[in-house]
Amino acid sequence: MSEETTFKRRTFAANKTVFDEGDTADTVYVLSKGAVEIRVGTLSDNPRTLTVVKVGDVFGEMALLQDRRHQAAAITLEESDLLEVPRDEFIERLNASDPVMKAVVNHLVSRLAEMTKDFKKQGQPH
Repeated sequence: MSEETTFKRRTFAANKTVFDEGDTADTVYVLSKGAVEIRVGTLSDNPRTLTVVKVGDVFGEMALLQDRRHQAAAITLEESDLLEVPRDEFIERLNASDPVMKAVVNHLVSRLAEMTKDFKKQGQPH
């Protein structure tokens, strides 16, 4: 399968939501131009930035790999071009990779998810 038939390229204007907290995770994104901020608490009075995605970075993979809804939002900071990798294609490529690397990726995603959960708890009022 070629990249052209499998992946979709999309352009988002500045300050647009790529996905929001609670959205279904069915795509992994690769940023090819622009910048995207990953935020938690966007549905509250206390949104917080987890990270800023830079060109070449991948995002949206955590929820997809853990088969859950997004726990953070992705919002463009400027006009941004994204390459969208559908769930089936991403999983197929991951499953075709070296088993050790697949285990490392899954471990890192689990660790990052735990850190995100702790970060969200820190932002809640006591």
